[in-house]
Amino acid sequence: MIDLNYLNGFKTENKNIISLKNPSFLYGINCFEGIRGYYLKKEDRIHIVDFSEHIDRLIRSINLLEFNITIDKSQLMNEIHKIIIDQQIKENIYLRLTYFLDGEVSWRQKEKISYTLNIRSIDSYIENPWPVTLGISKYIRISKDSLPPFVKAGANYLNSRYALLESEKRGFQGTLMLNNKGFVSESSGSCVFFIKGNELFTPSEDSDILIGITRNSIIEIAKKGNIKVHEEKIKPGDISDFDFGFLAGTMIEIKPITCVEDHFFNEKNETFNYIVNEYIKYIKLNE
Repeated sequence: MIDLNYLNGFKTENKNIISLKNPSFLYGINCFEGIRGYYLKKEDRIHIVDFSEHIDRLIRSINLLEFNITIDKSQLMNEIHKIIIDQQIKENIYLRLTYFLDGEVSWRQKEKISYTLNIRSIDSYIENPWPVTLGISKYIRISKDSLPPFVKAGANYLNSRYALLESEKRGFQGTLMLNNKGFVSESSGSCVFFIKGNELFTPSEDSDILIGITRNSIIEIAKKGNIKVHEEKIKPGDISDFDFGFLAGTMIEIKPITCVEDHFFNEKNETFNYIVNEYIKYIKLNE
């Protein structure tokens, strides 16, 4: 199993590289991207899905956190590609790229920024996904007026942790969060979609969501397949009107939802099957 660690592009051999007094460790002041790579056996290479889009979002997060560092996007992507080639990786992988405040500095520090890269093996379940039950959490999704949800920052995930653990205590496998205006926002670490007839519904970007890379890909797939897409504010009471639901994210890929609270969805859905099959083609998993 692959488990490689790098600091600023240099291999660390799994040594302790971050001080216990480091503000990113203490306060979650970091931003990151999780990126999937699929091994294409016929081409004998790793296909990194939506690589450019992930790096673009990472750069936006870096700027919003006011980290004073300039990223050469092409150079960074080339460095990661080179590591994968040099290590002769021939399996599905998950890349975690994290930028953080390095050393023992103040939590308001803007300088001295470093990055870590972890590459590890990961399975893909998109061809045989297992469904998940969701409870609507009592914890409200963070908003742009508190911790901007469109920044993929470590600290933001504490909100998701609270919501997930609360739903798990009530017997659900996952969680669904509402924003401070009472509209459906997202799950813990993934976007949510609903299907009614042959139409796709998902919370709008102003519903305090992290604008997902996989979310955007699914919307494009649906539009190309003449599936009408509604990006809109969704009330909890609207959920019972939908035929089907699923979660989407880089880590979980695409996962069907069995139920939200006491509303159960249909077990099968042709529109969902179409989206999954087209996404498999998109990530080249069947090549």
